[in-house]
Amino acid sequence: MHDAELAYFRLNIEQKYADLFASGTGLPEGTIEEIVREGPFSHLDEEATVFIIRELQASFRVTQRRGAVISKGHQPWLSKKKSDLEFYYWNRLSKFYRETGTLPSSVVATLDSDTDEILDLCGDPLDPSYQAVRGMVMGNVQMGKTTNYSALICKAADAGYRVIILLAGITNSLRTQTQERLDETFIGKVSVANAAAQQSLPIQRFATERRIPAVGTTRDSDFKAGRDGIYFGLTGHQEPMIFVTKKNKSVLERLEKWIDDQEQTGGFELPLLLIDDEADNASINTAKDPKLTTAINGIIRQILNRFPRSVYVGYTATPFANIFIDPETSEDMEHDDLFPGNFIKALDPPSNYVGSHRVFREDGDLRENMVKTVDDYRVLLPLKHKSGDLVSDLPESLKHAIRVFCLTRAIRVFQGKGHAHCSMMINVSRFNAIQTQILGHTHEYLGELKYAVSVHASLDPDNIHDETMTKLQESFESEYSDLDYNWSDVLSNLNEGIQSIEVRTVNMQGGVLDYTLNKEHGLHVIAIGGLALSRGLTLEGLTVSYLLRNVGASDTLMQMARWFGYRPGYEHICRLYLPKMSFDHYEYVDEATEELRREVKRMKAANSTPADFGLKVRQSPLAIRVTAANKMRTAEKLTVAQDYSARHVEGHALPNDTQKSAENYASVSSFLEQFGDPKKATKGYLFWDNVNGREVLNLIDRFNFGAHADLSKISDTSLFQDYIQDRISGEMSVWDVAIPMRQTDGKPLLFAGQNLSLRRREKGLVKNGSYKVYGGRSRVADQPDAEIELDEDQKRIATQRVANDQYKKERAACSVRKRPLMLIHIFEPSLRNDKDHKEQSDDILRVGDVAVTLSFCLPETKQPAKEHTYQVNAVYLAQLRDQYEFEEDDDAEAMLGEQDA
Repeated sequence: MHDAELAYFRLNIEQKYADLFASGTGLPEGTIEEIVREGPFSHLDEEATVFIIRELQASFRVTQRRGAVISKGHQPWLSKKKSDLEFYYWNRLSKFYRETGTLPSSVVATLDSDTDEILDLCGDPLDPSYQAVRGMVMGNVQMGKTTNYSALICKAADAGYRVIILLAGITNSLRTQTQERLDETFIGKVSVANAAAQQSLPIQRFATERRIPAVGTTRDSDFKAGRDGIYFGLTGHQEPMIFVTKKNKSVLERLEKWIDDQEQTGGFELPLLLIDDEADNASINTAKDPKLTTAINGIIRQILNRFPRSVYVGYTATPFANIFIDPETSEDMEHDDLFPGNFIKALDPPSNYVGSHRVFREDGDLRENMVKTVDDYRVLLPLKHKSGDLVSDLPESLKHAIRVFCLTRAIRVFQGKGHAHCSMMINVSRFNAIQTQILGHTHEYLGELKYAVSVHASLDPDNIHDETMTKLQESFESEYSDLDYNWSDVLSNLNEGIQSIEVRTVNMQGGVLDYTLNKEHGLHVIAIGGLALSRGLTLEGLTVSYLLRNVGASDTLMQMARWFGYRPGYEHICRLYLPKMSFDHYEYVDEATEELRREVKRMKAANSTPADFGLKVRQSPLAIRVTAANKMRTAEKLTVAQDYSARHVEGHALPNDTQKSAENYASVSSFLEQFGDPKKATKGYLFWDNVNGREVLNLIDRFNFGAHADLSKISDTSLFQDYIQDRISGEMSVWDVAIPMRQTDGKPLLFAGQNLSLRRREKGLVKNGSYKVYGGRSRVADQPDAEIELDEDQKRIATQRVANDQYKKERAACSVRKRPLMLIHIFEPSLRNDKDHKEQSDDILRVGDVAVTLSFCLPETKQPAKEHTYQVNAVYLAQLRDQYEFEEDDDAEAMLGEQDA
């Protein structure tokens, strides 16, 4: 729709404001509307004019900041040599991005800056004194890693890297998808084996001359040597050579053997860039045969070692990459051949990126409308099920989600985007057999919807009296009644929107989402799958996601989040359906992940090294959980160093046991009685200062915590206890203690000689013997509790740290404390009263009418955390089992094993 006019205005704006975009500055307000309305197209009516203005605004208003980087021993070189380099491949790609509107100009400018920095960190490939480089680039899920490494590959080729190997996932479908993207951005032609003619791709229109890299893989074939595969060597090419291959043992062994054969022709002397797009593939390490991962990484190391001038860059969508958390000790981590000891680059997402901050945070602009929690799945599709279980029907919430997807198709048709790709994801089981049953039920229900729409959609809405159509209208009114569409608008486009929808399974038994073959009219698909569906695949035009997966599978759940990414013009109609416990988990993981991204910025300011960041990752709460969980199969010893600097550690779980609750009550009461009256008493809290740290440590040792990775004892002690013990003679020798209270209408209680006003906690959940005070959330305190007794200077510094994006508000308050603070929470407990939590709770509440727990606000420290070794006992393992799910998908073995090209 109006493609020619859009292209004209886009090019006009690009050329006129090139310097502005290069500086990262946005267009002045009203610029786009003025240019369009004063343009040469007098035939455009008002509707078309407004459409063009909105499309251009969506593109040119996007901004993106440069990411932060930490490095070690880097010697800059690119700025000195840049004027001598032609940058043929990069100039072609950047022009393609800008003039086709594929990427906003400001994003291209940031991409240029970021990849210049990464290339500079990789080192000069033509320098005779070049040393091997190992680095990492950290982005977000579905943020655009492929775009970034495509640009890096172009620039590396321009700078003199002659051999480029891209490890593109562990499935054939993902490798093919990545090969297609590199064809479009770097190679410039369709890479098909034995093609009679080389089909050029649109990027060639922006080339100053025709240059094609040598290609060692094709869209339909991974690397092969000999008669059926590659028949030439590494040397003898004017252009660089690229391989896009799976991270698969047999394929990599073939590639390694072929590379070995190149020694006599001088192939080893060529500079190598190896990009690993599976650096965050943490779930591999919970596989039944972890030696397989070791073997694959061994081959990668051997390939790198063949080339004296080699650079390895791992791309990851999460800070919790296995290179940080897998090694037994911190020393082992730093000495690993693939450890990114030279640099770690953290990318910032563009402003139009739909990420966890917009979907799951309390202030996220998409959270309220986009995220819908479901609770009607337990009978038909329980989270824990077996491959042979019978699925008799779909839950009503899933049927509603399918209807909503049909509605999004109608809305896209109404928007003039009916030929754009549009997808729905259903991820409810790891078993292929269950997925097949879901396929059958979904196909049948979609057929009912299609039939009803074909018969009734052309009628006047007032004359439609059909139960299926009524359901569609009810779904519309519950989801989209606040948008600029009415039911009549949607109804008139519903038949066109729904009839092209297909249903497919995507797993190792079959099923391909062939978006490229359906480019002209779009692929409109409901994709059903498990691990294979989420393993890096991009679901084009994803509008509706339905997810039922166990909350404990942290790494897998983040990979399932295919709803992150870019939704230009339709983010407001996207929907995500998932259980409340999964929603709570995503909130927690988002907070943990963002904290480590901030760490990169703090470390850059402090001139820290990648090894320092690796230690921070290993010592973070979520990494400790994943590391410990990976030991569950063999109950090995666990060596970790937990970092609680500037953290609020909360005892959010208590034993659901009357006797243990009474013991906790008595322990805290006797602890307080020895200190007498508080130094300060207000309506909001009681406060004691100068408390001996050893008394606090003794109370922690006596206190019964529920299932808690930090506070539960692993053998004779807990991670948290050891952290305090290591500092008890120094910075944690003296503590402050406070009891937060309800300021008005609290139940009165005389406790340890003190008059208290009790808070209420009404959202509890009982699960596997633990009472979780806030259900799925790891909280017990109110956020302002961390600010108790801070003076004005401390509050000012904390506010500044929040403004500088160093910490979120609560951690900033902890960071400025002069002494650690222990909070004693005494409250009236109760369970959450909604249906979701009632059905999750597996017992009644047994902690008494008054419960007590502890939390700890710890100051910022410069003392490094010490590693401790623990024998992971049965109790701790049982608590972990409550939090983690470790059964592999049916696809896991096929993807991780000897699956060939």
